[in-house]
Amino acid sequence: MVGIVNDTQVVLRPARPEDSPQLASIAQEAYGKYLDLVDEPPAPTLLDYEDVASAGRTHVAVDAGEVVGMVTVEPSDPHLILRNLAVRPSCQGKGIGKRLVSLVENMAQVANLKGVRLWTRAEMSDNIAFYERLHYAITHSEQTAEANRVFFCKELG
Repeated sequence: MVGIVNDTQVVLRPARPEDSPQLASIAQEAYGKYLDLVDEPPAPTLLDYEDVASAGRTHVAVDAGEVVGMVTVEPSDPHLILRNLAVRPSCQGKGIGKRLVSLVENMAQVANLKGVRLWTRAEMSDNIAFYERLHYAITHSEQTAEANRVFFCKELG
């Protein structure tokens, strides 16, 4: 049953094309709570998840056969960019997002990159708090006509 996560049973693996409907559903659920706070829909809600799942840059968290979370990265020497992190709301607060971020950090280390960079919308204050708890430092913010973004970096040793 989605929503009851046994952390020892959660498996992280690369996304597969057949995961695309679940990835789209997770994005809609996870980012849906922000729709009233922003002028434009969050970018992850607009993606073609068939392309996302096929690109080879997304990993998923699977619990009892159900995809409950995802993370997408993009190399950008000397850092790895964390493009999208989303966990089903019914599964949040159970360490899945933290495990996915840890995976990204490990990927950066294995690739001998300097660290991980990311950004989130300023209106998504719970995301800001989440990354700060994981020791990501705010590097700057940027206001555009479309969004107010907060940028983070974590340098890895």
